[in-house]
Amino acid sequence: MIAALLLFLLSLLGLLGAVNALRGPATHRPPPLRPPFLPALLTAEAVPLRVAIHAAIAALLIWAGALDYLAGRVGLVLTVLTWLAYLLIQWRAASTKKVMAAALDRAGIDASGFAHVDWRRVLRAYPYQVPKDVERLDDIEYAPGLHLDVYRRSGSGDEPRPALLYVHGGSWRGGNRRQQGRPLLHRLARNGWIGVSASYPLVPAATFPDQLIALKKAVAWMRNEGAAYGIDGDFIAICGGSAGGHLAALTALTAGRPEYQTGFEEVDTSVQAAIPVYGIYDFLNRNRTRDDWPIIPRWVMKAEPREAEELFRLASPLDQVHAGAPPFLIIHGAVDSVVPTAEAHQFEEALRAVSESEVVYAEIPGANHAFDVLDSLRTHYVISGVQRFLEAIRTARSVT
Repeated sequence: MIAALLLFLLSLLGLLGAVNALRGPATHRPPPLRPPFLPALLTAEAVPLRVAIHAAIAALLIWAGALDYLAGRVGLVLTVLTWLAYLLIQWRAASTKKVMAAALDRAGIDASGFAHVDWRRVLRAYPYQVPKDVERLDDIEYAPGLHLDVYRRSGSGDEPRPALLYVHGGSWRGGNRRQQGRPLLHRLARNGWIGVSASYPLVPAATFPDQLIALKKAVAWMRNEGAAYGIDGDFIAICGGSAGGHLAALTALTAGRPEYQTGFEEVDTSVQAAIPVYGIYDFLNRNRTRDDWPIIPRWVMKAEPREAEELFRLASPLDQVHAGAPPFLIIHGAVDSVVPTAEAHQFEEALRAVSESEVVYAEIPGANHAFDVLDSLRTHYVISGVQRFLEAIRTARSVT
């Protein structure tokens, strides 16, 4: 009887998790009634691993006699329903390939053959092991008390290669440079790029624009000191997720602006491309595209919007768009329950209205917040698109 009850509970939890991953963001509901993003993430981005674990446990419980009881037989039915839901989740993930290709095609970027999937990594979904053909140079100080890691192809030497700076998320108060962006950093390094993941000051100790100034110093380090690690200072891109998407977009839009880089105005902090992922673009939240988050006024800005509106605008990529912006690839999950897609739509529209460079928008089906922290099928299609976008921008830049 214990085996039957365990099979029932295992299958019920699996089905509830799958349904949660399939639900839309439902922004009209209060936050407690919305799909929890972390369980949805761990379900939607690790389907092969979950199926394998579920199958192994179910087989053991069935061998132990679970089907001799009604609860066990109901559990078996729930298992079948769960796996059907998993099939739908994986179908959505597979459709990411078509979505990324269409986004690139709309920008005039050839998307033929762009997608590559390393199934060995997808089946494990574990992104934190550095591939054997990649080396990571750890804990390089780029500014007093601030460090970065460099990812590059093993044995590649120090010949100049294009680079990407990755900015981790974590609500400006958490996360670290080795928790996020790893699938992208590994892929780029294996294909001849240099990946850089930098730490930056976190709240509540930091106050805006401390984070932004730090990341500009990271760009300056890459341009001025990075040659010793193989970085080509002529092509530096920036990418980040969530709070990192906010900071990546703002870094890309504010090169040379003295109000953002006090103390090193003469340093070139420009980037040649930007890829913000599920980012926050409007600190004033003037169009109510998401919930009002107390962390922004209380810890990040340490001021209220009505008292410091100009400062909040300086912190909002939405207000910093301009004709000379670098090419942007904006990526957002279609079912993001933390930062709804409306946040990305208004930024895309504002940027597209004034920018003279490429503005590409890709809305990823079935993707929730932070979907790309795992080596999933969806992640591999997205980073394939990111790589093709970066290569196209770099090629166009070298031709001109």
